[in-house]
Amino acid sequence: MKILHLINYFNDNLDYQENRLINLQKINGHKVNLITSDRFFPFKDYNLLYKKTLGNRIVGSKEYLYKGVSIKRKKVFFENKNHAQCFFFNILDVIKLNPDIIHIHNCGTYTFISTLIYSFFLKKRVFVDCHQDKNNTKNSFLNKVHNYIWKIIYSIFRTTIICFLPINQDSKKFIKDNFNIRDENIIISPLGFEKCNKYEFYYKKKLQFFKYFKNNGEKDIVIINSGKQNHSKKIDKLVEFVEILNKKKINCKLLLIGNSPREYDILLKSKITKTHRVIGQNKILQLPFQDKKSLRYFLTISDVAIWPGIPSITIQESLFFNNILMLPQKSASSNLLTSKLLIFHSDLNKTANNLIRVIRSKKIIESIRIKNRHVLKKISWEKINSDLEKIYEK
Repeated sequence: MKILHLINYFNDNLDYQENRLINLQKINGHKVNLITSDRFFPFKDYNLLYKKTLGNRIVGSKEYLYKGVSIKRKKVFFENKNHAQCFFFNILDVIKLNPDIIHIHNCGTYTFISTLIYSFFLKKRVFVDCHQDKNNTKNSFLNKVHNYIWKIIYSIFRTTIICFLPINQDSKKFIKDNFNIRDENIIISPLGFEKCNKYEFYYKKKLQFFKYFKNNGEKDIVIINSGKQNHSKKIDKLVEFVEILNKKKINCKLLLIGNSPREYDILLKSKITKTHRVIGQNKILQLPFQDKKSLRYFLTISDVAIWPGIPSITIQESLFFNNILMLPQKSASSNLLTSKLLIFHSDLNKTANNLIRVIRSKKIIESIRIKNRHVLKKISWEKINSDLEKIYEK
């Protein structure tokens, strides 16, 4: 198949859905192309928080190979960073490539309307994935107008778009509620993890951090959280949670990996300082955004991975590296939970007691890890892409 991926922003240095799918589809023998803008995603405070790791956000219009896949970056003539929308001419490139399959990443991308028109007249097979849900999308007047516009657009092209591909049940509900898409036109295509030889990450590097997590010759329980840090992520609640655990005589430390906007960073640092005064110093370690390889080293050190608010793409990898996963019951990724004891409740004392029960029982831990392995079989990128290619071909 000739498969074309269209996305507003593409980052070569990350390991997102689009990076993995185009690579695996190329490996499977398909002719794969990707058209995108001349820039990376407009993360808030990009230059301050992400530039050091990811590089300059605007990389220029160019054509090159990424893991054997042809990437074409087009010059942006208008961008709205607040809504992650950018506009660039792409239809002539789409016509020239004449793909069998067109995969548009993310609902409501205005710059690809011309592709929908082209696909309507030439009977092209279009698939649209969706990462939005009620938790990561503001319920503002402008967004309501935006969703109404796209409800009309999607109704016009209902025969052109073969299938919508939300990443979870929350995204599926978002599509149904906002765009009036029927169940038969929706198939969940989840986020996954990249298989690797995880044992090469154990005990080879970062030895200074292993020493940091030792307590009287024994390793502390290490809780990890990785990703963007802001109010919606509720990292401050995680700091409170670690304080409660230590007050209950559980030797645990918190490893926070990521960056936060200035306002939230001030709040977080203040909370950490107050917590250290209560339970002792060096219980909480903050590290900046890490590349994939470095992050994996830290995931081998940690025992428990917790996201109290909006989840992160690190969740799947944390399971792969044998972490016990805790999430709120209403989390968009709650389907990955394998025990009721691992629900992160608003009652932090109850959550702490449940976790203590888990870590003190080898039987419960083993049961959770067996169930985790069954979950992992369904969410490797190889399995997800294999299922997606079958959807393309239906």
